[in-house]
Amino acid sequence: MGLHENREFVYYLLSSGELYKGLGKLGTQLNLNTDTIGDIYLPIPSPAEQADIVTFLDRETAKIDALIAKKERLIELLQEKRTSLVTQAVTKGLDQSAQTKQSGVGWLGTVPLHWDAKKIKRLCLVRRGASPRPIDDPVYFDESGEYAWVRIADVTASDRYLLRTTQRLSRLGQTKSVSLEPGELFVSIAATVGKPIITKIKCCIHDGFVYFVGLTANREFLYHLLSTGQPYGGLGKLGTQLNLNTDTIGDIRIPIPPLVEQERIVEYLDRALAAHDLLADRIRQAIDRLSEFRRALISAAVTGRIDVRGEGDESRDL
Repeated sequence: MGLHENREFVYYLLSSGELYKGLGKLGTQLNLNTDTIGDIYLPIPSPAEQADIVTFLDRETAKIDALIAKKERLIELLQEKRTSLVTQAVTKGLDQSAQTKQSGVGWLGTVPLHWDAKKIKRLCLVRRGASPRPIDDPVYFDESGEYAWVRIADVTASDRYLLRTTQRLSRLGQTKSVSLEPGELFVSIAATVGKPIITKIKCCIHDGFVYFVGLTANREFLYHLLSTGQPYGGLGKLGTQLNLNTDTIGDIRIPIPPLVEQERIVEYLDRALAAHDLLADRIRQAIDRLSEFRRALISAAVTGRIDVRGEGDESRDL
């Protein structure tokens, strides 16, 4: 690049993606090196016009970025409200006028008078998954296998339900792991620690997960409760800092409403969260449209499809 080229202009030109067309998709699929970049032809207007384009794009992209930032903040607020709504429902119930009592659990505080607070191990057996060894032996895998093989990445990429994985186990691999049927709840204790998920498919889990045998509580209710992160209070932060195993999870005391009330709470949350998630999706779509408009605006300006000459006149006169 010569000294006469405006570096800000070249930045916008390169970030538009126009110059990479035919080389791949901007991001991870491009195959670039010194030769491919060196062979790219750049449309270079006069220095004065480059300055005009930069002035125009600095102003217009700042406006778009401010709109995107506001919408991203709105999503954050919606997520906070979503978490608060779930926490309120699973720890205090739906009847705001219900009499309460002290639960004896620090993070929980008071609960409705007719609720219990019990350790998870009093509701079920907490068991750990298992892995075939060595895990990279192809004998344990079969694309047509009956049971999917669950990795931490599969759970991290999923929301409430596990619908698919990238691998399946052979019959031999299945015998070396722990098989779960659709509808079962399990929790990650490695990598994305503390994340609960309900499987909708036949699957096998390794020792980076724990599951619940003979669970007497509603699985959807327990999923919502664990997803708030509140039951892990004092054990660490939900995500990577928790130190969980079958004993620590089994010793967690949680609120237990009557089973019928658990089901009502789940039904209420299904409706309420669907509305929240729909609004959040609409905001994300708006962000995507703004981002696409930003790229299109940059592309149009740096390739001369829109005329922005004179945008920098005021600044050059100062």
